[in-house]
Amino acid sequence: MSKPRLSIVIHTEEEFDWAAGFYQSNTQVKHGHDLLQMCQPMLALGCGITLAMDWAFICSEQGLEIIQEMQGKYAPQIEFASHLHPWVNPPFDNDGQDKVEEFLSYPGNLTETQEREKLKLLTEKIQEITGTRPTTYLAGRYGVGKNTYKILKELGYKVDVSTSPFSDFSRQQGPDFSAFTNQPFTTEGIHCIAHSRGYISHVNALSDWLNSDPQHIEKLNQNMLGKLFLKCLGVMIVRLSPEGFSAKQICQLRDSLVRINTEHLVYSFHSASSLLGGTPYSDTSANRAYLQQENIRALATLTQTTQSVLFRDCF
Repeated sequence: MSKPRLSIVIHTEEEFDWAAGFYQSNTQVKHGHDLLQMCQPMLALGCGITLAMDWAFICSEQGLEIIQEMQGKYAPQIEFASHLHPWVNPPFDNDGQDKVEEFLSYPGNLTETQEREKLKLLTEKIQEITGTRPTTYLAGRYGVGKNTYKILKELGYKVDVSTSPFSDFSRQQGPDFSAFTNQPFTTEGIHCIAHSRGYISHVNALSDWLNSDPQHIEKLNQNMLGKLFLKCLGVMIVRLSPEGFSAKQICQLRDSLVRINTEHLVYSFHSASSLLGGTPYSDTSANRAYLQQENIRALATLTQTTQSVLFRDCF
């Protein structure tokens, strides 16, 4: 039996206060050295890493330094992908306003023309700087919309990694992925591979049952008895990510997804988490050190039981 695939994608972007809104002027990138330090032991484990880069990152001095370093020393293990943050990505059509409303922070909420033009410029910028046209896309805030896949196809993309299973961002005016599992699918010619997210519990069979169909958790949450059942059996939702999760939890989710024959796992985190204070996950020295520790602990195990691949090599 072949090992399941594992891809690592880093949301490679500027630093900003996640709770303070979205601003066109917020383009600071000062975590390049920290990101490189965090990636080096991952690369030493043999991991392939997809850097899904947004406009602010690739246009920054430290972003360029990271790209050059990766190309010079680790090219076979690195893929450059695109990550669209609409609020910092030209062209701009906001009458000179710095602040961007939350609705428009999701790329899929833009008009078709706006989404296409922003992604076209980002795609061309990445190609100009790296020498390679990106074929993998990660929407900012996981924000795919009704026009996204058509646009991706037009621009030559092959893979989208924006799906977040069992997630519903509609309260924030974003997409609803609550009916999605972790199984890959294809739409409008684009291969969609989900960020791995699912349930763990004290009972493996229950975890597997919950991860196999979104309706199962919905049914249990419909009444107090079902909710009590979930609580007593320690059910919680986890990402394959060191941001907020331990290596033990990450491996529990990996095990469940493998047992239900998930074809492709995706491990992820935000580049700014490498910087002290860069994200809520690294807000203190202790939390940052714990995140980095659990990141390597998790990947040391994951790489033994999976096949590390770059998205560009899959299709």
